[in-house]
Amino acid sequence: MTARLPRWIVLLALGLAVAAAPRTARADDPATRAAKRHFDRGEKLFALGKFDLALDEYQKAFDAKPIPDFLFNIGQCYRNLGDLEQAVFSFKKYLKLEPDAPNKDAVDKLIDELDEQIAKQNGQKLVERPSPPGPEPPTAAEESPFYKKWWFWTGVAAIGIAGGVGIYAASRPSPPGTTLGNIIEFGK
Repeated sequence: MTARLPRWIVLLALGLAVAAAPRTARADDPATRAAKRHFDRGEKLFALGKFDLALDEYQKAFDAKPIPDFLFNIGQCYRNLGDLEQAVFSFKKYLKLEPDAPNKDAVDKLIDELDEQIAKQNGQKLVERPSPPGPEPPTAAEESPFYKKWWFWTGVAAIGIAGGVGIYAASRPSPPGTTLGNIIEFGK
């Protein structure tokens, strides 16, 4: 006596096999292979800190196959290159295409931090902060006494050298005087 499987199990297995067949064929298409090749190159370059080259590879991977995860990697490259606005744009686009991303909370927090940094940069560029009211804080020149200034010690050294030369010149013996004058011999 042979055991017969229920009909619904056979249909379920057949349905799964049919559903899996196209995915296997699609994983081998040229666009997917190109995207994987560029992604692998981008990963290596990113690990080496060559963010500009990694960015180029991630963008080529996204062009070949627009997988939202590539946008996250693109955002990370922009962030590391200091282009915060493009990083925020890429992260927001990533979340728009992948609203249920497993790292959604972390990406939202990252976007908030980058927005704060952008606001700080823009604020510092546009508006200089006024100094607080009250007496002016002392400058570095006013804080240290004169005997700690370079010009004071340069003057002391110059006076010392001039005094030493003057004392040496005054105390050295002079040659005996003659009516014939002095003979200067060069080369001895």
